[in-house]
Amino acid sequence: MNKLHFADEEYYLTSEYLLKLAQNAGKLFKSSEIHEKRLLLNLTLQNLELKGRKVLFDWKKPFDKIALYAPRQAWLRREDSNLQPRT
Repeated sequence: MNKLHFADEEYYLTSEYLLKLAQNAGKLFKSSEIHEKRLLLNLTLQNLELKGRKVLFDWKKPFDKIALYAPRQAWLRREDSNLQPRT
């Protein structure tokens, strides 16, 4: 039972880490040294290609799902089903 709790906790910590990384990716990238930027790119992207002035790439898992769902409202909290009228 202890191992199950530890695995569950580790899963949520990893998920939280990935979401925070994705949320702060722009700031993190801009403030990083060149070798750190390469590490971030290698961690998140694959099949990098430069066509003229356009960069083409594919997201690595799980960043592909984060990039796909980030602009959607599915990430937003839902309203409570027991809403009370305002008084």
